[in-house]
Amino acid sequence: MNTRRRPWSLGAFRHVRVGSRVRLIGVPDGLEDHPDFPTKTTFERCVGHEFVIAGFNASGMAELNIASVTGSVGETIWVEKKFLELVR
Repeated sequence: MNTRRRPWSLGAFRHVRVGSRVRLIGVPDGLEDHPDFPTKTTFERCVGHEFVIAGFNASGMAELNIASVTGSVGETIWVEKKFLELVR
């Protein structure tokens, strides 16, 4: 796990919901780039940027619209909360 600083405390998780502004602070281990989809590079480009949570999946991962970084309309990533920092 490559995080630059500690994510929010467990108590703050209660306040995170769709529409919350967060900053990506790390890249999950094990990501790889593939010729048709550069997953690891995409995550690395997003580190330090702020996003609005668009949704959550059944396992609690947050959906972030990353078009502001990649320039691709509708492009999203799914990331665990431990790689996010709540922006107040």
